[in-house]
Amino acid sequence: MLQIINPNSYTIAAAIIFLIALGGVWARGRRSRRAWLGLGALAILLVAINLIFRVGASEIETASQFDQVLAGNQPVVLEIYSNY
Repeated sequence: MLQIINPNSYTIAAAIIFLIALGGVWARGRRSRRAWLGLGALAILLVAINLIFRVGASEIETASQFDQVLAGNQPVVLEIYSNY
């Protein structure tokens, strides 16, 4: 059950939220310009959140660089990725 939550979970959740909002706009306010603008704002917000919190590429290429970062005097956040 824990394997359901993975890096793709946000994309799936955002798509579900957007589809629910789209259904609401379609059912209640097809002719309402405000409803469509709100839906567009929601889409922009969901994409922006994804871009803001996306994990970038690693700056560490070798094991010795990794050891140097760990030996430094600054806190280190370690993220491990696995393809299962």
